[in-house]
This record gives sequence, C-alpha cells and structure tokens, in this order.
Amino acid sequence: MFFVLSQLFMKRKTKVVHLISFFMLLGAAFPIGSCKGRFESAKGSEISPALAGPADGLDYGQVTITNGDRTVTFTKMPERVVAFNSYITENMLALGLGGKIAATSAMSPGNTPLAEFAEEYAKIPEIQRSHEVAISYDPELVAGQVSTFTDRSWGTVEMFLDKGINSYIISGTLAADETIDNVYEDLENLGKIFKVEDRARELIGQMKAKVAAVTRVTGGVADKVKVFVMDSNNGNEIYTTSKGLESQLIELAGGINVTRGESPSRWFNTSVETLVERNPDIIIFNVYGTVPVEDKIAFINENPALADVTAVKNQNYVIIPLQNVMQDIRAADTVQTLAKAFYPDLF
Repeated sequence: MFFVLSQLFMKRKTKVVHLISFFMLLGAAFPIGSCKGRFESAKGSEISPALAGPADGLDYGQVTITNGDRTVTFTKMPERVVAFNSYITENMLALGLGGKIAATSAMSPGNTPLAEFAEEYAKIPEIQRSHEVAISYDPELVAGQVSTFTDRSWGTVEMFLDKGINSYIISGTLAADETIDNVYEDLENLGKIFKVEDRARELIGQMKAKVAAVTRVTGGVADKVKVFVMDSNNGNEIYTTSKGLESQLIELAGGINVTRGESPSRWFNTSVETLVERNPDIIIFNVYGTVPVEDKIAFINENPALADVTAVKNQNYVIIPLQNVMQDIRAADTVQTLAKAFYPDLF
C-alpha cells in the first residue's frame, strides 16, 4: 500500500502509505497560502496540451456571467489578468490563457506548478498581496478566492470596479458547501469570458470521466475507509475539515471524512480526543506553509493518546500538497490518487 516517490522521510521510521510527488504530472491513468482561505498525477496526461488562446481580432460582442450573487458583464476580452491565487492561474494555463496572465500570487511553500505548466508558470511575475501592487500591473480582470477580496488583502470588488476593473471570485469559495462542480463552473465561466468554450468543455469532460472511472470501482465498496484530515495543529488542537472540496474528494474516492458535519464552517479546530473517538483508518496530511510535514507527522506519532488509533498503528498516511485539494483542475486526479491509497487492491 506504499507509493514512495521521495526520500523525504528517510530520516524517520514513519512508513508512508502514499506520498504524492511535489513535482506532479497530470495523469492519463485517471490519477490525482495559509489553508484558512481554503492531485497525484501520472505521466502522459489525458488533457491535451494547452491550446492557443482566442484568435486575434475576434468580434467579442458582450459576455455576461453569474458569479455568486453578482452579474458580471464583459464588453471586451480581458488582456491582462492578475490572479490572486495559484489555482486560478493553473486553470487559465490549462485553457491556453497563459498569455493573458499579467501576474500571480506565489504558491504556498511545499507546492509547485504542474510539470506541464512549469515553464510557462515560471515566466509569470509573482507578486505580493497589495491593492497598489495589483493595480500597478494594469489589470483588466482580477480573480481569486472570496477571502482575497478585502480591503486588507488585494482590495474589495468595489475598489477594483471604481477603477473600471472587473473581478472574478472563485465560485467554490462562494458556495455554502464547495464541490468539484464549482471547479467545473470556474472553467466554464473562464471559457465564456475568453471565448475558449470548446477547450473548457473538453477539460470538464475529461475530469468528469476520470471521476466516473473511480466511482465505478469504489461505489460498490461496503466497508468504506474512515479518513481524518490533519491540516495543522496548535498544541493539542487540530485544524481539520468539516465540509468543502477536500471532504468531497475523499468521498468521491470512496472514503468517509470522519469529521464531516462537525462544524458549520468548512474548517474548524478539534481535539486529539476527537481523533481517538473517530479512530480513522487513514490520516491525510496537507502540505503547505512553513511548518514541515515531518513535524505534523511527529505530532501524531509521538502523542501517546493516539497510539491505538488504527491509522497510527498501521502508519496509514497520505501526504498531499494543499494545491491538490483546492479549486484547481487537479481535483479530478486527486480523486484517483486518494482512491488508490484507500483501496490499493482495487487499482
């Protein structure tokens, strides 16, 4: 049940069930920042290389999309986009829109661009969070999570609108309970805005096919694995997920998020006692930020209260870059990778 792709944990005795490569390739075999704003891939991606963007001189007309409770109208194609999150950046690259990205926010430490986009991604300026900095790149569209649209972050929607700049908010961050359908919605909307609807439909179709291939295999599993997400900890408090995209990806892969519905918020703090009570079969460790994942694993392994938890006794751990469970084209491949970790005998 081990897919070791790195020597990252050779210094420890921890046996990792499934380590997702930090330099991921989007897979043909149906594979797969602070977190509080809130895929492994094999070689030979089924998603074809990014297509060229819209033809120059295209008669744009008018495009209107619904973005949460807002209606956003475009009378010309945005030529300069500032992406406040790397998720929107990768989605645009997958749609062949790299030439439209004027700047992006840096990925969280421990996360790297998909291999097929790495060269193009490296050419995009990475900028610090600031309204003034964003404006300095003369954007015609800004895009990101809802949490980035505040006056203390990149600036509010109104602040940009006052300057004649449209805003796109990642739809999953507007939803009460984000799902992979929200990723499809973002791709569809970007396809409309940039007149690459065919490309968007292609990507969405491929993602849906990957998920369906997994659920056909795991749908008949009677005794589903119980999963706990270890995002971070503060003392004995553990930050984990109650709902949202990561929780749904676990479920699409055939697992049960043991803290599903424990809080009205997507993410919440719980205790070591909860982990003991829920007794998961597998623990997922999210990788991001400056805290090494080894420290998160050590917190679990060295806590005597957790010694009899099934996942800890069996060292059944999945280590995953946070980017893989966010509002990104990676989501469909994440379902495959999680399913392989949950049910290795079925794949």
